[in-house]
Amino acid sequence: MTRDSRQRKFFAFRDAVFLSCAAAALALFVHSGERPPEGEKYADITVDGQIVKTIPLGREGTYSPAGRPGVQIAARGGMIGFVRSDCPDKICVHTGFLSIPGQSAVCLPNRVVVRVASRKEEELDSIVY
Repeated sequence: MTRDSRQRKFFAFRDAVFLSCAAAALALFVHSGERPPEGEKYADITVDGQIVKTIPLGREGTYSPAGRPGVQIAARGGMIGFVRSDCPDKICVHTGFLSIPGQSAVCLPNRVVVRVASRKEEELDSIVY
């Protein structure tokens, strides 16, 4: 009996292994922007009401939200803020750098919001009296 004459099983063991690895890689990719550990501060960057990036404030870098090339946000020294915007008034840039949970800066013409938060704040917000 040759290999070609055997019927292939509908779902072989190697298919299950492949699918498991693919699912694990997808989960890692999806959760790469997961919230930092408890107590650590982070910033959510929101565009059009949707969180597009979560940045731990301990990480330094410059970010430009997708679809908003005229907006640049920088994180440095445990703070975050708008450093450049193509909006007319530049109120978001003049807001300065944020570091305290609950603080936010908004660029209305570009519909971009930067909000500082921490895990402890989330836990306090979820308490129901």
